[in-house]
Order: sequence, then C-alpha cells, then structure tokens
Amino acid sequence: MRWRDPVFACLISALALVCAASEDAGVSVRDAWIRETPPGMTMMAGYMVLRNNTSRAQILVAASSAGFETVMIHRTIAKDGMAGMVHLSQIELAPLANLIFAPGGYHLMLMNPKRTLRAGDPVVINLEFRGGLVLPVAFEVRK
Repeated sequence: MRWRDPVFACLISALALVCAASEDAGVSVRDAWIRETPPGMTMMAGYMVLRNNTSRAQILVAASSAGFETVMIHRTIAKDGMAGMVHLSQIELAPLANLIFAPGGYHLMLMNPKRTLRAGDPVVINLEFRGGLVLPVAFEVRK
C-alpha cells in the first residue's frame, strides 16, 4: 500500500474521526484487528480491546459490517478438555474497565466476507451498544 494514495489518506482521516467519536461516547477501542485467512474462507475472527471510560456499565448488544454478511459476538470456552464457541447476545463492559477480545476468548465471528481481505486492509465494524450508541471501528487485517 502506498502512503501517498488518496484512498489511504481518507481512511486515516476517517479513523481519526472514529477515535474522537469513541472517546466522546465513553467507550474507546484500541488494537482492533482481524486475522487474515486464505482466500475462500467463509469465517474470520476480529479482536480488540474495549475500554469503558464511564462510571456505568456499557452493554455491547451487536456488531455489523458492510464487509461481511454477518458479524456475531462469540466466546471460546473450554469444557471437559474441549474448546468450543458460544454465541453471546450481549456483553457487559464494567465501569472504568477493559474487555479484551483475543484468540481463545472473546472475539467477533465474521461470516462470509464480501471480498478477499489481505494483511493491511482496513475494515469498518460497527459496535452497537444498549441505548443506541453505534461505534464505527476501523479494524486492520493482520497475518
């Protein structure tokens, strides 16, 4: 990717606005990334660190993206020596706390990407919170 590319410059500007909006909303996101998969894969996973900067709980109720057919909130849970994924209808983000989405734990399950994604590609995922807050977050595809 070229640093002087106008599309890249627009994406960086949009990311700065998204970060400013998230701070105003009381929820911030850092280190948002998607694991790159081989072409043709129908499932990908998204990770991030959510931060609740307020003194009241924030409830993540959904996620969506124009880049995927479906985005679901999942958690990997080990039971009886076997790991499995559980779909979550919501996650509570405690006051003044971080919630880490990482391999082997909480993650966004990204189903049926609308195009092949390569390392370095940006993807916007909208995080939807109880009360109507929708937070667009720029995720970077990584190897």
